[in-house]
Amino acid sequence: MFKLSPLTAAVLVVLSANALADDSLSQQQQSGTANIAMVQQSASADGVITQDQLGEGNDAMAVQDGSNGLIEQTHTGDYNAGYAEQLNETNSYIQQLQTDAMNTAHASQYDGDGNLSYQTQIGIGNFSFINQGAQTGSLGITLQYGDGNNANIEQFEGGQTNNAYILQGGNNNFAAAEQVFHQNGQINIYQNGDDNYAYGDQRNSDGGTLRIDQTGIGNATEVWQDSQGGNGGVATINQEGMTNETVVDQSFGVDNLATILQQGNLNAIYADQYESTESFTNLFQYGNNNLAYTYQSGDAHTLEANQVGDDNKIHASDWKGPHGGQFGSSQTAYLNQNGSGNTVNITQDGLSQLTTLNQHGDRNEATINQAETYNELYFEQNGSDNILVADQRGSNNYAAGLSDGYGNATHLDQSGTGNQSLTWQEGTGNTANVTQTDGYNGINVAYVNQGGIGNMATVNQSGSNMSATIQQYGSTNQATVMQQ
Repeated sequence: MFKLSPLTAAVLVVLSANALADDSLSQQQQSGTANIAMVQQSASADGVITQDQLGEGNDAMAVQDGSNGLIEQTHTGDYNAGYAEQLNETNSYIQQLQTDAMNTAHASQYDGDGNLSYQTQIGIGNFSFINQGAQTGSLGITLQYGDGNNANIEQFEGGQTNNAYILQGGNNNFAAAEQVFHQNGQINIYQNGDDNYAYGDQRNSDGGTLRIDQTGIGNATEVWQDSQGGNGGVATINQEGMTNETVVDQSFGVDNLATILQQGNLNAIYADQYESTESFTNLFQYGNNNLAYTYQSGDAHTLEANQVGDDNKIHASDWKGPHGGQFGSSQTAYLNQNGSGNTVNITQDGLSQLTTLNQHGDRNEATINQAETYNELYFEQNGSDNILVADQRGSNNYAAGLSDGYGNATHLDQSGTGNQSLTWQEGTGNTANVTQTDGYNGINVAYVNQGGIGNMATVNQSGSNMSATIQQYGSTNQATVMQQ
């Protein structure tokens, strides 16, 4: 795009030659069509370049090397392009302002400290790109107001404490910010409009912080924070609108935190913390037809999910279906659903797992599997037609629950020794089934309390040193105990 005529090139050579002294100042103003402006300042302390173009099809290029300079580029019109580059700079500043449609801005800062690149585009179909390599304490900012904008900020090559900030207002915007092999970086992306897509990448870094806020319809977010170091990574996603989708990957790290909030309909969450330690996933969804997938493997993870609305589903899985969950030791899951038609499937495999489940609404269903020893399950179901199926394998497991409503069914299956099961149900037509097997070297205990009409309790124990207690209050209730 910067193809020069012989006369223009000769003029620019003179301009460039005059820009080699300290405290250099270059000002270029052009109005019309298909103009080209270019200036280069080398070894110029406190150099200033100002380029102002009005019209269509104009190009501006500015380069500063080895100073703490300032580059300002302003474009007004269509089909304009601006390029600004600062090398080996400290506390330098690039500012690019483009007004009107289909403009292009590119800012590059390499090998410097405390630099700032600031881009503003007002119009339709704008493209912006900021590249800050080998930077420390630098800031890249892109503001776009209009439709069809595309913003990219890259902060690569072992930078530290850099900040990437993107704000987009309008429809069909795309934003991407990347900090790879980075320490204590920050990424902030804000999108206000429809059909936005945001991408944040802080892989192979340490102490990264990433935040994405989207307001509108059809938004999608993709976040990669795998292989975070000892300081962990933090990802915060806020989506408000319909048909939002979030993907967060925090695998192979320590002390990571993922917080996702979705307000609207038809939202989906995919959160993965694979082979990590002491990581935390916090999911909040308010609306209808929400779906959450999570996968955690390692030690000392915490999963907290809260859904308010209709037809919500939570699968602690590997993103491929209702299989997976939490694997390792000392895992904790808190699940709370308030609405109708909710479904929870969670699997915990390891030692000292804890699950707490609260369901408030109609026709909720929960399926929980815990394996190995010292696992604990607390559940509470308030509503009608709820079903809970819990499977605990190993020894010294504990399950307790409360069903309050109509037509609730509780199925508890414990195998091993030293297991305990406590169930309380109130209402009409409730069913409680407790099975305990392989209790030859310990004492398994089952307790069922039912109050209402037409309830049924069944306890099946095999082994030795078994204890079963059933208490029923009301009428036409049925109790069955089998010990062998």
